[in-house]
Amino acid sequence: MHWMQRVAGPVAGSCLLWALAGCGEDSTANNDAATASDAKADAGSLDGAVADGASQDSSGDSGKDGGGQDASQDTDSSAGKGILKARPLRYEVDLFGVWGSGPTDAWAVGDKGTILHWNGATWLARQAPTTKALRAVGGTGPSDVWMVGDDGVALHFDGTALKEDSPTDTKFALTAVHASSDGSAVLLAGEAGTIYRRQLGSWKLENTKASVNLRAIYAINAGLAWAVGDQGTALKLSGGAWTTTSLPQAGDRALRGLAAAPTGRLFAAGDKSYLAGTKAGLWEATLANDPQNRDLYGVWALGEKDAWAIGKGGALLRLAGEKWLLDSIAGTMLLRNFLALWGHSPAGSKPFAIAVGEAGSAVRFDSASGKWLDLRAETTSDLVAAVAMADGSVVACGSGGAVLRAADPTAPFYDLAAPVTAADLRDCTAAGPDLWVVGAEGVAAMFSKGAWTVEKSGIKAMLNGAALVDGGLLVVAENGTAARRQADGSWQTEVTGNQLPLRSVASAGGQAFAVGAVGTVLRRDKAGQWTKEQIAEVADLHRIIAWGDGEAMAVGDGGVVWLRAAGQWTRVFEAPSLPLYGALRKADGTLIAVGWSGTLVIGKAGGAFAQVDSGVPNVLRALAATDKGTVAVGQKGGVFDVVEALK
Repeated sequence: MHWMQRVAGPVAGSCLLWALAGCGEDSTANNDAATASDAKADAGSLDGAVADGASQDSSGDSGKDGGGQDASQDTDSSAGKGILKARPLRYEVDLFGVWGSGPTDAWAVGDKGTILHWNGATWLARQAPTTKALRAVGGTGPSDVWMVGDDGVALHFDGTALKEDSPTDTKFALTAVHASSDGSAVLLAGEAGTIYRRQLGSWKLENTKASVNLRAIYAINAGLAWAVGDQGTALKLSGGAWTTTSLPQAGDRALRGLAAAPTGRLFAAGDKSYLAGTKAGLWEATLANDPQNRDLYGVWALGEKDAWAIGKGGALLRLAGEKWLLDSIAGTMLLRNFLALWGHSPAGSKPFAIAVGEAGSAVRFDSASGKWLDLRAETTSDLVAAVAMADGSVVACGSGGAVLRAADPTAPFYDLAAPVTAADLRDCTAAGPDLWVVGAEGVAAMFSKGAWTVEKSGIKAMLNGAALVDGGLLVVAENGTAARRQADGSWQTEVTGNQLPLRSVASAGGQAFAVGAVGTVLRRDKAGQWTKEQIAEVADLHRIIAWGDGEAMAVGDGGVVWLRAAGQWTRVFEAPSLPLYGALRKADGTLIAVGWSGTLVIGKAGGAFAQVDSGVPNVLRALAATDKGTVAVGQKGGVFDVVEALK
């Protein structure tokens, strides 16, 4: 891109407090001439910034954007320390169970009612109707998932809602759940020999006559199942009755894992590296070949003679033929304690597996390299847009179809489970109590009364911006076009007279404004006609907000901040090599822009604007605010509270 000469506006130390808490509007920033460099880094090229406190993944991400600039560079980090309080979406509770239906649908459960969903790209937290520890998860498919835990709690996910559906006659902890592949049986197991069967929509307590704590259960079908637990005990269901036995050479070991190969061969794993498998229907112990005799908690079988077991201290063993051999985990999870293992290996597809454990530890099996790699339990979606809803909640959206909601800016974020995980989202906007999100391939999805509806806008390009105009949704796209959703639910494409990419749209007073590449600014009047507005800008503009009767603010590359008043645009701030991506107008009229390397630009219409370097290396993409606070979101799941004054 060709750049024009810029005038930089450095921040005076005396205005730092004003920047967030309100310095006198007669203060003015000194402007020094400077030549801007090409710092172009649009929404599609920022794929390497690392959230504060987050680790880089095993792919060796360099932490640089498409232009090769270091996202962690800090020109004056001491000036703004404390402006942003990091809230990384990392889940450091113990995870006790994992299960899924495939590589893009896996669940992990753990302490304090933690529920995480893996969508093939990132972990996203779901809000649970309990705070009790959840010990296991299992099911038959994406719309039939069971989670069980302490005090007999059982939760069910039906593909839409997560509700409690616990047995009413027990307070024993439930530690295992399994559903047979043919869907004929769902069994729960727990303390004191407890086993429940799902029957006619309710739970029936099975008569096991056992008293040991059970740790794992596997239902082959409605009439054949196994459970294992403490003191080397195994229970078998056959002929309508449960019988108790001990696995060979198990002694007093706790048995903690059960799995079956596609051929039907069963495997068990337990303390002190205990491993066993069935042969011709009979159990036999197998030498683990682990000199440390570490406890094993999870087992997964790909085939008759191909299986994995995992456990404490990074214990990882693989059955290759007739022998279990030591293997190793590649990455920082090398010595973590892993408490559960699940795998997926249907015929004709590459195997996929996840293990989870203490303090949010997680690894995945990468079939391409044949290695187990770090998969820390944290949300790593790039969050690129945020909006405050009418009920005071805040929503952020981003890559991989991530849509997260917090009850207020200070509350935890939970996944809204948008059915668009294959689409990167670029914007979200409120329509009264409803929410719209837009993104790749012209997709637009509405969340209303707890349910999602997905629509196609008719535009075959990325939708970058969305705004509400006269009760209808208006969207702008990467190909320079726009479309509006009519009252009857149909979509009508609008001619903008522009072919350059449009990156954002905002509305106020019945009119709308869109901005995009090479300083493009368009106005849509109340009659729905688009015209180009004259603005002396050649930098890409990434975000626009509007208020009042035609007032607006646009931000973009080169740190440019433009204000519109009385039909005229005025540049009020610029800073070389400082892309700005998000903008917000607070209720008191304070204007905030955010962008590269944790930078905020803050001011008010008619007053001076100041740059504040927060010292946080994350690329900030958007803000949202209510009367309870302000939150900023950014790359790699970055979430930050924006404090109101320097300490």
